Amino acid sequence: MASMTAQRLCAWSGIACVVLFLVGFGLVAGFIQPPAPTLTGEQLAQLFTEDATRIRIGMIVSLFAAALLASWSAVITVQMKRMRRGVAALAYTNLAVGALFVLEFIISLIIWQSMTFRARDPQVLLAMNDTAWLLFVAITSTPVLQTLAIGTAIFLDTGDNRSDPVFPRWAGYLNCWVAMLFLPGTVTVFFHTGPLAWNGILTWYLPLSVFAVWMVIMSVLVLKAIGAQHSEPQSVSPDTDLAGQLRELRAEVGRLAGVAQ
Repeated sequence: MASMTAQRLCAWSGIACVVLFLVGFGLVAGFIQPPAPTLTGEQLAQLFTEDATRIRIGMIVSLFAAALLASWSAVITVQMKRMRRGVAALAYTNLAVGALFVLEFIISLIIWQSMTFRARDPQVLLAMNDTAWLLFVAITSTPVLQTLAIGTAIFLDTGDNRSDPVFPRWAGYLNCWVAMLFLPGTVTVFFHTGPLAWNGILTWYLPLSVFAVWMVIMSVLVLKAIGAQHSEPQSVSPDTDLAGQLRELRAEVGRLAGVAQ
């Protein structure tokens, strides 16, 4: 079915997002190890001048990776709407914050692009870089809400020991743990060094690793859910059912008319 193919493509876009981001942001732009918050404006100016072309290309690749978050969030929403506990509100919450998540990525990427666009005062570059990294690391509210919405929906769907939930119950715990591991970035604005700075282990390396693992695992679970959906008996759509009833009604009216004659 075309709808199943579209869903599978969207599910694979999650894995593609992770791969493209690691290639563009990490291998090309060299930002997996972020510029430290303690760098001076002059040091940043040197970095963004000497590596301008590499950073530009890396950001372009990363922009395409960020866009894939939208299709990935959409297919999760579709699967959440299959759940039997009336979780539509949580499904739409996932879709809404997933869309915001895309914007949060893109805005930071464009700021870094802008830093390579022309020569700027080092203090201006410093302010732009601070803004970009704080947007990238400190906005934790949207991914936390997204993971909690998914996790809560899974718990509701797996209640009463259901034998055929859309996602396994352990995936609900996974999403809740991911939400907790995203939280340290919230306070990075208070730190210039250490594990809670924007290049720290608790606010950058751990959440980045968790984000990649979460997206891959959820993509695999969505693909399995799509396979299970494909094997389910297809229900008759209301429009098709109504057309059949009309045909039967016409046939009955014709039969009665023939009997009356």
